[in-house]
Amino acid sequence: MADENAAEAPPAKGGSGKKMMILGLAGVLLLGGGGGAAWFFMGGGHEEDTKAGGHDEHAKADEHSTEPGPVMELEPFLLNLADRDELRFLKVSIKLELDRPEETTDYQAKVPAIRDALLVLLSSKESQLLRTVNGKRRIREEIMARVNTLMSKGKVANVYFTDFIIQ
Repeated sequence: MADENAAEAPPAKGGSGKKMMILGLAGVLLLGGGGGAAWFFMGGGHEEDTKAGGHDEHAKADEHSTEPGPVMELEPFLLNLADRDELRFLKVSIKLELDRPEETTDYQAKVPAIRDALLVLLSSKESQLLRTVNGKRRIREEIMARVNTLMSKGKVANVYFTDFIIQ
């Protein structure tokens, strides 16, 4: 009996060691895979590759693209909102930042169309939506999308609210 128990004990340790080795290997593979995925999705190495590859022109273009473009001011909007309970007004002043100099865009020719599109867009909104920060962020994105569909030369890079009053 003692010999049978002694003979069975070593294989149990060997099986336990194999399990630990397999778990350790699986852990290393998971960590390596997770690290590789993070590196890939965060764009690791891409900037170094472009600099090392001699794409300095693209790097210079990216540096210049972060500079703000000309900011064009639209006349203030005063309009009724789409609230059903009460009559609500919105007075908003909007400035549009262009992605290139004004002379190379068709902005001036499109101002009446831009104002019309923004009047229709803003008057279709309810005051509850526009009062929240997320609502303002969402309407800013909608304004940018609408104006960019109207312009054929140049685009709007940013939309700024300089006055925003709901009454």
